[in-house]
Amino acid sequence: MEKIFNLREDQITLKRQLRYHFYPGIAITLVYILISKYLVDLGYPGLTALLFVEVFVLAPIGMAHLARKGYRLNGKFSLQNVIAFTRKLSIAQYLKWTFIGILGCTLIYVPLYPLGLFLKDNVFKWLPQWYFDPGFGTSDMDLIAKVFLLGIFIDGIIGPVVEELFFRGYLLPRMTYLKKWAPVVNGTLFGLYHFWQPHNYLAIIGVGIVISFVVWKKKNVYLGIAIHCTLNILGALAGYLAASGGELIVR
Repeated sequence: MEKIFNLREDQITLKRQLRYHFYPGIAITLVYILISKYLVDLGYPGLTALLFVEVFVLAPIGMAHLARKGYRLNGKFSLQNVIAFTRKLSIAQYLKWTFIGILGCTLIYVPLYPLGLFLKDNVFKWLPQWYFDPGFGTSDMDLIAKVFLLGIFIDGIIGPVVEELFFRGYLLPRMTYLKKWAPVVNGTLFGLYHFWQPHNYLAIIGVGIVISFVVWKKKNVYLGIAIHCTLNILGALAGYLAASGGELIVR
């Protein structure tokens, strides 16, 4: 007789939650550090390394983890029962909560952005310049603009979709034992997983909590995907437009 899936029996302990939240970030950061200097020496802007790890580290690790979980649950490679928050919503609900999420993230991120720059210049100044400067390594603004254009697809779609499926679709539903604190813990751990952006921790944690709250409240990971993709696409688009005009936005 086929076993009926029960999310309450498939919870992940906080110790394992910490491990699952952080091991992708550790792998991403290690590869990012290893390849950045090589790509910069070849004349590519610093942002290239970050896009590289999103495609060749984040995506394979995240999707492989979900695929393994799906195979254990379903006996085949499927995301059924793996991505738990898929409650159906009306179009009006999608629009409403996507807007609320984007607005909430913007209200948190924008005021904290200058703090991130301050921390970059004062607390984390010991880190190499390419760690923060997306254009480091070249003065070719046309090349930088092209990399940002590529980032609209990679950092705007691939990265956010994998992150939302993994962190909010898979991990968040499996910490219901934390009750109302689940989205706070999930959002905080999601922010801390960004080891390659330590100066932006406060802003990313705030954004992570907002997205986790929306997904948690409506039990729908697609809201997280919509919010996250929109924010990242706008960021990459702003970088592209700035670079096309001869300016550079420091992340």
